[in-house]
Amino acid sequence: MNAKITVVACALLAIAGLAQAQNDSVPSGHVKSVTAVSRVFGDGRKVETVVLEYDDDISDRSLAVDSYAVEGREITRVYANDAPERAGHGTDGKYVVIELKAGVDLNVRPKQPTEADMEKKRERDRMQGGPGLRAGWSTGGDDEYPGGAVVRQTSDIRTAGGATYAAVDAAMASTEEVCLVADDFRQMEFVSPYTGQVLPYNIYLPENYDPEKRYPLVLFIHDAGVASGPVTQTLYQGNGATSWAEPEAQARHECIVVAPEYPVVTVDDNWNYSHHLDTTVALLEELQTRYSVDPARIYTTGQSMGCMSSIVLMLKEPELFAGALLVAGKWNPELMGPLAGQNIWIISCEGDASSNALQGEAVAKWREQGSAVSEATWDMTLSAEELSAEADKMRAEGNHLLFTHLTGGSHRATWFVSYGIESVQDWLFEQHR
Repeated sequence: MNAKITVVACALLAIAGLAQAQNDSVPSGHVKSVTAVSRVFGDGRKVETVVLEYDDDISDRSLAVDSYAVEGREITRVYANDAPERAGHGTDGKYVVIELKAGVDLNVRPKQPTEADMEKKRERDRMQGGPGLRAGWSTGGDDEYPGGAVVRQTSDIRTAGGATYAAVDAAMASTEEVCLVADDFRQMEFVSPYTGQVLPYNIYLPENYDPEKRYPLVLFIHDAGVASGPVTQTLYQGNGATSWAEPEAQARHECIVVAPEYPVVTVDDNWNYSHHLDTTVALLEELQTRYSVDPARIYTTGQSMGCMSSIVLMLKEPELFAGALLVAGKWNPELMGPLAGQNIWIISCEGDASSNALQGEAVAKWREQGSAVSEATWDMTLSAEELSAEADKMRAEGNHLLFTHLTGGSHRATWFVSYGIESVQDWLFEQHR
C-alpha cells in the first residue's frame, strides 16, 4: 500500500476499535478489529487483503498460510506487521496481514437470478408490454460485488512475548471495508433541469487538484447490470471508472473522473434511449462551471449499455467529446455514419456476436465514406503489457478510428480486459477537440 492508503487503513482500524463493543461479529478475545481491503479488477471488486488487529504484538515466526481460513477464498501469504498494510516480509507487530489470491476471471458469470428475481422480471415484462429490457425501465441492480470477508483462526499462534493465542472456532466477519481507489471517489447528486429527478454520481478529483490548472475529464457509463443499484455500484462492477483514477494512471494523465449511477436502463436494443442522457449532458455542463475542466479534452467511455449511451451522446452532441473508448456495445449502423469524424476506439469480443457484427457494419460504412480505420485482432489472454504493445502498433498507424477484436471471450469479458490497457488509455488522452 502507498502512504495514502496506509493513512486510510489506520483511520479505519481506529474506528473499528472504537466500534468493537457494538459489533458482535468480532470475538471479545484478542482480536480488536478485522478490516477487508479490496481492489476493483476488470470483473469487479474483490477482497485481496484482510488485516487483523490484535491486542498484543504477534510473533511473525508463529504464522503460516494455514494459520487462518478465509471463507470462499484462497490464502497466499500470512505474516505479522507493525502497520496495517502489505509488506515484502513480516515483522512482529499487532497486525496480522492475510493476502488472498485475486485476479480477473474471464469466465466469471453474474449472480444467477432466484425465483423471486424471475418473478420480478416477469412482472416487469407484463407492465411494459413484452419481454426484454426497455429504455427507462430498471433492471433491479442485482449484480453483487461484496467487499467483506469472514475469517477463522485455525491454528494456535504466539505473541512476541511468548504467550499462546489458541485457535478460535468462531467466525470473524470484517468490521470495516476499504476499497482502494474506489474510496477516493466522492458521491454527489445532480438534479435534472428537465425532469427534476435526481441523478446520483461519483466523482474523482486528482490528489493535488489545482483550480488554476485545466484537467481532462473522463465520463464512464456503466452497463445495465447495475442500473438502479447503490451509487457506488458503478465503481465496483469493473474498473471502467477506477482504472483512470489508479495512482499509476494519474501519474501519467491527471484527470477528473465522473461515473453516474443510472436509476434505469438508458438505452435498449431497439435503439431507444431515455431522457437521462440529456441529464448527463447537463451534468457535464454544470461540472465545467464547478471544476477546472479542459473543454477540449472531455472523453466518454462505457461498457455495453454504457457504450451505447456514449454513442447516443456523441450523435446528439457532436462537439462535446474529444474522444471515446467504446467497449462491448453497438448501435444502429445506419445511424453511425456521422461519427466518422470523431476520435473513436471500439473494442469488442469475437464471442459477442451482436456487438462485433454491428460495430463491424458501422466501420464498413465509415470506410465507404472515405475514412481510414485501423483494425486488428488481439488474443485477450495476453498480459496487460502485451496487450499494450499490440495497442501501440495500432496507434502507430495514426488513424483516429480504431476497431479491435478480442479473440473468443464473451460480452462481459470484453470489459474485463479493455480498461487495463495502458496504451489505449494513452491514446484517449492524446485526443483533443
